[in-house]
Amino acid sequence: MKFKLFLSLALAGGLLASAQTQGYKDGIEYYKAGQYDNARTILERTLNDASTDKALANYYLGQVALAKGEKDAAKAYFEKGRDLDPANGYNYVGLGALDLLNGNASSAADYFKEAGKLAKKNADLTIAIARAYYNADPVLYAKEIQKNIDKARKDSKNQDPSIYILEGDMLSDAKDYGAAAAKYENAIFNDPTNSEGYVKYANAYFYVNKNYGIQKLEELLAKQPNSAMAQRELAEKYFLADHWKKASDLYGKYIQNPNHFPEDKARYAVLLYWGEKYPESLNVANQILAQDPSNFLMQRIRFLDQTAMKDYAAAVDNAAKFFADNAGGNFTTNDYVTYAEALTGAGQDSLAVVQYEIAAERDPKNGDLLKNLSTVYSQNKDYAKSAEAYDAYLKLQDNPSLNDLFGMSGRYLNAALNASDSIQAKELAARGLEYVGQVIDRAQANPLFFQRQGRLFIAANEKKPDAKAIEAYDKMLELLDADPENMNPANANNALDMYREAYSFEIMYYANFNVDKDKQALFTDKYNKVKELLNPTAKAE
Repeated sequence: MKFKLFLSLALAGGLLASAQTQGYKDGIEYYKAGQYDNARTILERTLNDASTDKALANYYLGQVALAKGEKDAAKAYFEKGRDLDPANGYNYVGLGALDLLNGNASSAADYFKEAGKLAKKNADLTIAIARAYYNADPVLYAKEIQKNIDKARKDSKNQDPSIYILEGDMLSDAKDYGAAAAKYENAIFNDPTNSEGYVKYANAYFYVNKNYGIQKLEELLAKQPNSAMAQRELAEKYFLADHWKKASDLYGKYIQNPNHFPEDKARYAVLLYWGEKYPESLNVANQILAQDPSNFLMQRIRFLDQTAMKDYAAAVDNAAKFFADNAGGNFTTNDYVTYAEALTGAGQDSLAVVQYEIAAERDPKNGDLLKNLSTVYSQNKDYAKSAEAYDAYLKLQDNPSLNDLFGMSGRYLNAALNASDSIQAKELAARGLEYVGQVIDRAQANPLFFQRQGRLFIAANEKKPDAKAIEAYDKMLELLDADPENMNPANANNALDMYREAYSFEIMYYANFNVDKDKQALFTDKYNKVKELLNPTAKAE
């Protein structure tokens, strides 16, 4: 993946200078979208800003507290909001909602009545009352809910979006998502800037039609380019839909918004890493670690980036710290594999093998990992383990390719040739013969297959040719002889080397193990002719 994710320092500075925010209104948007923790963070962060309507901000902080079951905190917020602006009816609605949850329906009705006096024909406030009844008990207060919805319809001539949002939420709770989406669309129709409608509509449709859900959020961002929630929600949907470049680009803008969240900056570092923008990702990770040295995710990203950048010494050091400082952490296969890559890059091959082994033990069904582990064992000349790992990889394949089967026979050949004793060599060669036999049975005849078979028979027989090896080489020679071009020195297929190998073993076999002077002389003559073809300036012995 090659994405243009890098934001230069100049561009980042420009974004920061021009970044705008909706202030506490972003918090209200998050609350209405049901993201209570995010709402609380923004509202608390912006509560003392000069542009904040503090009475309204306290109302929404109270609603967040109610949603989280913190009744005492909710009461304190509503009362503070009321005291700050007694003419703001919303905090009376909040106090009424609290009374409903406490079973004081009569007192709640008084609060709602007071709120209505302060904001006559305010459909949004009337719907807030209906929602308070709905949140308390949708069955017990069904009449009150409908009464307030009807009033809001009348007062706004069916045009207030909050009516359709509530109705959509009620349908969504009933799992009638199609009808709920239609209500959210009505909210958008009546207020094209209604962020709540866009977000809820997108969430309702995203897992049915990702592109359509994304399209709605793109429309919202076009209308509200400074909305932190619009930026974040769209970036998240891009991320979930695997639109990495769009996600990273939008995150790069979003984290310049004063109302972004610290964890989103970390997500940006991750996106940059997967977009192969390693220096930029490392820069963001280091910024976060400067403030939070124990940040698990950023510790991980740091050594992943450094490995990708081939700064192996730093990567090894930081990877070791990552594992040591987070004992029992939720480590991934990629963590161990990347640590192994860094160790290999730093020339610590034996330690790298250990990390690969841990990864394979944790993820035994990972075929790519087993394949790589086989290669690492081979590079470290541990040929038996290389074959074992590749064998485990093949067992995961429903229909192994001929290349895989042939490669497997080669790994067993290396293991047999380097075995510690003749018994182990025979066992390993036997496994290799099984695999090359499958290739011979399935594929069109090829000299290479019989060369491999012959070599395996020799490896199984203390590196000496026997009748089975000679039979394999005879078949190889038969296939080679079928094409006269194989005796052409200009041919780049290495056929002459194959001839020389076969003839040398034929000579050895008929001279020492199945003595036949005539055949020995025949293959000696053939061997010398091939030798001359390979090196015309040298005289054949």
